[in-house]
Amino acid sequence: MGLNRHIKSISKIASLVSAFLLVFTSFFTVFISPPQVIAYSNPAAVSLLTVANFAALAKSAITNPVAGTVLNNGDMGLDSPATCTGFPSPCTGVTTNGTINNGTIQYQNAVALQGQTDATAVVTNLNGRTADETIAGGVLDGLTLNAGVYNVPATATNLTGDLTLSGDASSIFIFRASSDLITASTARVLLTGGAQACNVYWTVASSATFDGATQFVGSVFAGASIDFTAGGATLTGRAIAQTAAITFRNTTVNNSSCASTSSTTTSGSGTGETTRADQALPPVTVCPTIIPGVITPSITDSRRVDANSIFLSWGPYSGTDRFNVRYGTTNGNWLYNVDVTGFSTTINNLPANTPIWVQVAVRNECQIGDYGAATLIGGAVGSGVIPRLPNTGFAPRENHTVLFLLAGLLLGTSAIFVFAHRKR
Repeated sequence: MGLNRHIKSISKIASLVSAFLLVFTSFFTVFISPPQVIAYSNPAAVSLLTVANFAALAKSAITNPVAGTVLNNGDMGLDSPATCTGFPSPCTGVTTNGTINNGTIQYQNAVALQGQTDATAVVTNLNGRTADETIAGGVLDGLTLNAGVYNVPATATNLTGDLTLSGDASSIFIFRASSDLITASTARVLLTGGAQACNVYWTVASSATFDGATQFVGSVFAGASIDFTAGGATLTGRAIAQTAAITFRNTTVNNSSCASTSSTTTSGSGTGETTRADQALPPVTVCPTIIPGVITPSITDSRRVDANSIFLSWGPYSGTDRFNVRYGTTNGNWLYNVDVTGFSTTINNLPANTPIWVQVAVRNECQIGDYGAATLIGGAVGSGVIPRLPNTGFAPRENHTVLFLLAGLLLGTSAIFVFAHRKR
């Protein structure tokens, strides 16, 4: 009898161990194993022709109704009799709303016309290539993709979170949206491994809509319009609207041209491709990555200065003193943003005695990181928010959720062993 009981106890323990191993294996597969990324052949290089010179090019109109839009390292073009507002002359309206750095306005001239002609040729080239993959449901959230040609079916919103493009400096990424291309304000396209924004291309059969503070990468060729809604978006690439308008709202466009890797020849039998000096583009520095794993900034203090101004601060924060503050009267509808060097700022010219929602994010010279929690600030004069614990710059404890779950599994299994042993 004693031997039988002993054998039964061993059998129970063996069953428990088997069950634990089954649960642990499933847990490891689902939560810990890295996602598989399929490697396709790198597509052939893409020639943008004269489109390379533009940060923005539209057909029917370019409008910029609010201040803050900046186009860097490229021209802005309109190729036909159309409306242009919110940029310097020959545009009309509030001409100080928009700024063009290292570029000019090509307004209803041969340069803009050639740009649209070349845009059509580029789109024909991109759409004529064989697809490597069709994105399931048209949803790009959470994907890590290597170089390749990707079809993007229509859906309500294509990107609400992060899309990561992994490759080296020569990797080519081509995306073809069958209808509209739509992002949420929290959407980001991230580059890893040396991949360059200049090698990312999007063709959109209809219109492209970038909501709020979208951080997008690539040259976007929309068959119809491009609309930056709500304000605060950054596009590292180009905005090309082939048949309709572009609407900017506190938008930053950084023209991303790759440094030329071909030699320049003037005569003889050289193997390089000939480039006129006035067509050469300066090398563009690849945007550095914002250090991952650093927790998002949170507001530690705020107070109303007067009826139309609110002071706020955040930190202390390790590693940087460069931030972006975005705000609006409704949570999620971020109407404005401002770059700040330091750990505090005063927001002026606000609606009288109206509280505002605010978020703060780390930034560098060409992109913005994750925003911290939205906070409502700005009660009556003298009031503020309850100060929070300072931001240390280290990862939050909730980032160790997987380890805590694993520890819980081990603890639970140990308890079962003890219980089984006592029941013998």
